Amino acid sequence: MAIRVLKSRSQHGFTLIELLVVVIIIGILAAIALPNFIGAQNKAREASVKANMRTCQIAAESYATDAAGQYPGSGTDTTYLTYFPGGGNGVAPAGNVPLNPFNSVATVIGNLTLQGGSIAAARNTAPAPLSGAAPGGILYAPVAATAPATGVNSYAIEGAGAAGNALGGTSAGTTLVLSNQ
Repeated sequence: MAIRVLKSRSQHGFTLIELLVVVIIIGILAAIALPNFIGAQNKAREASVKANMRTCQIAAESYATDAAGQYPGSGTDTTYLTYFPGGGNGVAPAGNVPLNPFNSVATVIGNLTLQGGSIAAARNTAPAPLSGAAPGGILYAPVAATAPATGVNSYAIEGAGAAGNALGGTSAGTTLVLSNQ
């Protein structure tokens, strides 16, 4: 009959090998998770740009409701800016222009010249850099009425993603353009 003698450790702790294995596992998990986290942040910022574009579209539609169907002549029109949330809807004060999700500064709504000269042509191009747009910027393009009508009867709104390109897919026909057409 064999007698088993249990030895008790006088000191409890982890060996160097056990600690190294844990550190390596944590390093592998961090290497997997970090790129996914950064990608998720950019997707969230681009979703915020899309929401800002929608806010600009709602302000343009509200402006046109009060202006007999005419849209703002520029993205920096002071009357247009009163239609943003918190504004006076046609009278001072200006509303709260959306914040750029990439730099947390109020988005300056610049004017855009549509590629191809029309909303349809702008939608059918591949997303390209928007001239004068920083990442997260919103650009507004008034579209003048054709004869016999006068004024601005349409608009286009585009937003810039992380690289300053128009939001959308990667191929032609995928550019996101908000408009009343």
